[in-house]
Amino acid sequence: MGRTLLHVCCGPCASACVPRLKASGRDMTLLFANSNIDTREEFDRRLAAAKRLASEEGVPIRTIPYDHDEWLREVAAGHEHDPEKGERCARCFRYNLAKAAQFARAHGFDDFTTSLTVSPHKVSEMVFAAGEDVVTQSSTAVDGQRQPLAATDCHSPRFLREDFKKRDGFKLSVRRAAELGLYRQAYCGCEFSRAPRWRIHHQAVTASTNLDARAGMPGDVFTADFQTAGRGRLDHSWLSPPGTNLMMSAVLSVEGLSPEHVSTLPLVVGLAVARALSPFLQGLSPAIKWPNDVLVGGRKIAGILCERQGENAIVGIGVNVGQTEFSPEIADKATSLAILSKINGVCPHKTEVVCPKVLREVLAELGCLYGIWLGRGFAVIYPDISAIDWLKGQRLAVRQTDDDSDPIAGVSGGVQPDGSLDVGGVKVYAGEAHVSACATDR
Repeated sequence: MGRTLLHVCCGPCASACVPRLKASGRDMTLLFANSNIDTREEFDRRLAAAKRLASEEGVPIRTIPYDHDEWLREVAAGHEHDPEKGERCARCFRYNLAKAAQFARAHGFDDFTTSLTVSPHKVSEMVFAAGEDVVTQSSTAVDGQRQPLAATDCHSPRFLREDFKKRDGFKLSVRRAAELGLYRQAYCGCEFSRAPRWRIHHQAVTASTNLDARAGMPGDVFTADFQTAGRGRLDHSWLSPPGTNLMMSAVLSVEGLSPEHVSTLPLVVGLAVARALSPFLQGLSPAIKWPNDVLVGGRKIAGILCERQGENAIVGIGVNVGQTEFSPEIADKATSLAILSKINGVCPHKTEVVCPKVLREVLAELGCLYGIWLGRGFAVIYPDISAIDWLKGQRLAVRQTDDDSDPIAGVSGGVQPDGSLDVGGVKVYAGEAHVSACATDR
């Protein structure tokens, strides 16, 4: 029946494919080519499961070297916000199957296929289109030139349209993975596939969306037109006129993460909000004020309150959208999308129209950055946060409680790679920073 190369997305999925291909009399080899996986550690765990399966089945396995940076450049760049099953996934299928096609061609295989179609979360026709596309359009090096696979004089392998989810393929993969003790992952592979599938719960009036979120599950988002007991950092109250601003709380899983990792989440959320607001700011640039504010022109436009609830984090976000007047004590410190629109000479934002748009943008950016932060850590996101760090270079006084009589003072070196704030050479991990030209350095 010829030699067949099976691209293995993971051991559990492949466990349903190998018996079916062996039953057809094919001479099989497995290929682990999955640079889409977000970390080397996760890549190695899945590779170990694939090798375990290969050993149990008595078939050889080969590996394409891991290069996630290349995958980010060639696949994800410009498609970070694509939905699952969208264009980013199609590009990913073509990327991995092109690697399989090139390997099959170089090693004289008659055909190749993939275990991707076992998953109920994958659209088989999209996978088939990618496999057939790489046969006719992918390039490979021939005497130093890049040529289509099918246009060379060398042997071109065929792509087999095998829909392995048929005949209860997925159920078989679940059963065999359990029988063989194979590691079964909880997400597709890339950091973007970790993004939650948001479920929005809206109320006209509530005490606090953060309180509502305590009963939620990861992916739940609670919004309201008015809060009677809204809170900010250090338990400061936050009152917003009814139906004027965006008030939301999202539930994110932080299961298995260290306290140090979780402590950087507010800054990640701040970056998400800053990016989400940029399209509404008429060319103005938002900045992050450690640890939990987003500013425009030095004035606060959004605040963040993250609270841990068991294995979840509740991410509270408030964005000033339609509010045009603030109480005297904060009038010179706050701004809103409506105010900035008037300043820039454009029509004022209509709150009932803009709030849903802002919510969508915030959730899109938050989902994307959360996946990266969860899988690859704060260090990957830190440079983008540092680039819009409003406190860097300013003279500060940081109070760690409302009645702190001895604040930490000094010129700020900015947010640090561990999420702390450098104040005069002292690392501060919690508190409220105030710019103060009269601060006395420690």
